[in-house]
Amino acid sequence: MATSENTGDKQPQRFDSAERCVDAVLEVLGKRIVLGLPLGIGKANHFANALYARAAADPSISLTIYTALTLERPLGHGEIERRFIQPLLDRVYNHYQDLGYTPARRKNRLPPNIEVCEFFLQPGSFLGNRTVQQDYVSANYTHVVRDLFDRGVNLVAQMVSPGPHGQFSISSNTDLTLPLLREARARGDDALLLLGECNPQLPFLGNDAVLDTADFDFLLEGETFDAPLFAAPAPAVGFTEYALAVHIASLVADGGTLQVGIGALGDAICHILRLRHTDNAAYRELLRDLTCDDSLQLRQLLPPMLDTFQHGLYGASEMVPPGFLQLRRAGVLRREVYPDAALQQLLDSDTITTTVNEDTLLALRDCGRIGSPLTPADTEFLQQLGIVDPSYSWRGHKLLNPEGEEEECDLHSEHGRRRLLGRCLNGKLKGGIWLHGGFYLGPESMYAELRELADGERAGINMTAIDYINDACEDFHLKAAQRQKARFVNSAMMVTLTGAVISDGLADNQVVSGVGGQYNFVAQAHQLPGARSIIALPSTRHRDGEVNSNIVWQYPHCTIPRHLRDIVVTEYGVADLRGKSDRDVIAAMLCICDSRFQEELLDTARRAGKIEDDYTIPLEFSDNTPERIAATFDDPQRLQRLPYYPLGTDFTDEEALLAVALQELKCRRKHRWALLRLMLAGRRVWKSRSSDNRWIHDCLARMEFERTDSFEHRLEAYAVAGALLNFVDFRRPLIDG
Repeated sequence: MATSENTGDKQPQRFDSAERCVDAVLEVLGKRIVLGLPLGIGKANHFANALYARAAADPSISLTIYTALTLERPLGHGEIERRFIQPLLDRVYNHYQDLGYTPARRKNRLPPNIEVCEFFLQPGSFLGNRTVQQDYVSANYTHVVRDLFDRGVNLVAQMVSPGPHGQFSISSNTDLTLPLLREARARGDDALLLLGECNPQLPFLGNDAVLDTADFDFLLEGETFDAPLFAAPAPAVGFTEYALAVHIASLVADGGTLQVGIGALGDAICHILRLRHTDNAAYRELLRDLTCDDSLQLRQLLPPMLDTFQHGLYGASEMVPPGFLQLRRAGVLRREVYPDAALQQLLDSDTITTTVNEDTLLALRDCGRIGSPLTPADTEFLQQLGIVDPSYSWRGHKLLNPEGEEEECDLHSEHGRRRLLGRCLNGKLKGGIWLHGGFYLGPESMYAELRELADGERAGINMTAIDYINDACEDFHLKAAQRQKARFVNSAMMVTLTGAVISDGLADNQVVSGVGGQYNFVAQAHQLPGARSIIALPSTRHRDGEVNSNIVWQYPHCTIPRHLRDIVVTEYGVADLRGKSDRDVIAAMLCICDSRFQEELLDTARRAGKIEDDYTIPLEFSDNTPERIAATFDDPQRLQRLPYYPLGTDFTDEEALLAVALQELKCRRKHRWALLRLMLAGRRVWKSRSSDNRWIHDCLARMEFERTDSFEHRLEAYAVAGALLNFVDFRRPLIDG
């Protein structure tokens, strides 16, 4: 049995061959395998592929794979995407091993004895795929462990990082593995086995992520498994994401708690929070120009946060985005929390600081956390936190000082307190955590930074169980003390005019991604004092060459029901919906809509009797247009502070420029007249060899268009050249700094 405690003489079976490991697993478990694979990068790909191949060849084996976010190397749809992606595959993903079940699943050809269930899909990747859509499991992140046991999970196969002294880190994916092992132990279930696939390129993170050798049943070791991690290139950040980020940054209170996700919006939020701290005047000017005094009526209880981060923020995020490392470097993510509610409350109230002195002992005594005289339990607690000199020990009922002499253990005398503090006096409290996370995913630069962290920095990261991060019910008082002024930021596809949120699926029940932890964080925001849920979304989207509103009157289903509505943010502002009437919620949502859709939505609300017939959109919200947002940013100095890739990128310069242009081109590919205008502009560039356009020809060469001679490919080259000319603004840097 795999447990998270050392089981004495138990030793795992070790292999350097995935195929031989499959033999051993089948010998122990038989031919019915329910395999739990971690979300994202933590999957044991080599073992999973060997097991899948064995089951595909042997129909007598029943294999169920239960997982989430199966990562695949990029797929090119069409000639332009293929030309962009192929060199990336050769350079960035040449050593990455895709999961063996993905090709068959994409073709709806999984063998009948194999089932692959996911509770979160790579967003938008499997629309229209019958196999994936039918086998999708809709579940809150915190319920997955229960569902796995109900399905009879008997094996977890995870990538691990080998460390010193026979220890291994489950690093990137503590989220479900830790609670699975804990639940198995609580049930006395010896049927759950743990397999570790050792990859030294996975960063070794400590604290809760560390397991001993004896915790594993099987270990795969050797050069075969030493491979680069899946790199998720950073997307380009546009004006919409930056406008959203400025509004969101103004909601984040100093001394608070932050959760954000991956993607362009997450990158933008982290960049603007850093800007607020390191270039506060520029941040204030941005916020001023994106808002006005009258527009703040939608957030009367949420005045804009303007100041730098004197106390700092603490990260509590199911997913650790790369931007959190940037915030740490900038001195923003520096508020540390401690694993004791009484101590944390004393820190929150500024009764004590993280510097150890006599006041620390007295405050803990006065609040009843420790006694006077001290007990052995009190002494152990204080020594773990670096408050009492570690040289003190107990023999029976006697406290012995560093010299081995019996000593009084009351806290009433100054001399006694100073003796107890010893060399801890004026030191820093131990055990502080600046980031709790469940999993991480990002570009190669993120993994490299995690690998290279100094020991002290690494100790402040605690990758832990998902139920610790996403749920506030257990240890509520501790979490309430740690998660002060929490801001849980999640993105959405659509929001109804009455505040229901659609984040995971379409009207015909096709699943785009999944619920993940979004509901968990929204519910948590309503539980924790001072916490708020922030749902962020662009006000519009492009579809089939047309612009559609993401604020809708109604939708056939929702991810977050309207009775949990809280804060909604678009590029046009912040709407505080908590505790408001339906009428006031509708009025607020209309004010952060794109103005092209306000009247139509207002008319629908009037016909439904949900708002008065003579209601009109306030004047200050009647110019919610992309042109106004673009004009706000249209300043050379301001644009210099808004890079396309604020966290850096794994792309070359040409690829980074192409990614910006191709994203815009994709939005217009079904708009014939817009596409034609781009082609005409691109044709002029193609024929010109002006030095001003040399960069465009470098990009076309990267796409291998310079050598094309077919008419169809020439038209594609014109379209790409036109997109580069029209959508890349060289007043904006590619990366920061």
